[in-house]
Amino acid sequence: MNENQKPLYVQLADNMRNKIISGEYRVGSKIMSERQMAEIYGLNRLTVRKSIEQLIQEGYLSAVQGKGTFVERMTDGGKKMQFGSSEIMSLSSQLRQSGFSSSRTVLSFKKIKSEKVLKDFFPNSAECYELIRLSKIDNNPYALQICYFPASVFHRPERFDFSSGSIYDYMESQGHRPKTMISEMTAVPVPSDYSEILAIEKGKLIFFYEYFGFDIDHKMVEYTRSYYIPEYTSFKYSTEK
Repeated sequence: MNENQKPLYVQLADNMRNKIISGEYRVGSKIMSERQMAEIYGLNRLTVRKSIEQLIQEGYLSAVQGKGTFVERMTDGGKKMQFGSSEIMSLSSQLRQSGFSSSRTVLSFKKIKSEKVLKDFFPNSAECYELIRLSKIDNNPYALQICYFPASVFHRPERFDFSSGSIYDYMESQGHRPKTMISEMTAVPVPSDYSEILAIEKGKLIFFYEYFGFDIDHKMVEYTRSYYIPEYTSFKYSTEK
């Protein structure tokens, strides 16, 4: 059966489902009313209602009496962590918007000397903090982040709970939340030291991201190396002519 042979309510449901999966409709957002969709798509409200009911049954939408219909989550087969947004957000916030149930564990946190590339990144700080965290989605390892930030700029980070709190919330409390972010992505074999932590076989390709964060005064305040499981990751970029 081709697309045009499908019942109208199925075609509309497919259209809405694709927008949820692609991230155009974000988790938690309210969709248009039945009346608005009926007008936009040239359908009667009963057809629109049938489409919405189908997506509610599939778990994509939920109806809240007196408030409307909201995007509930993406199903396991469609969920992806999408990169490419210009907005600087914590990983946990991005995961929530992508429909995942997430958790985070601090594997290591310590103060170290600013040596080698860290000395170049933070020339005015003899020491920096190293924070290593493992993020899980739906109880499965997803990302390993190794974050560095200068000790001369940030104070008493040991008092902050990085297992539940965003590092950007901490940086904002210190007056140095990154305002500009430069990132570079490559696909690399998973480092042998991290394959067991991420529960993937040695040598398998994985997404590797480097983040360089700069505060409002254009001072570099963050350098992060991150490894992401590719099965849960997608990318979305746009250009202007």
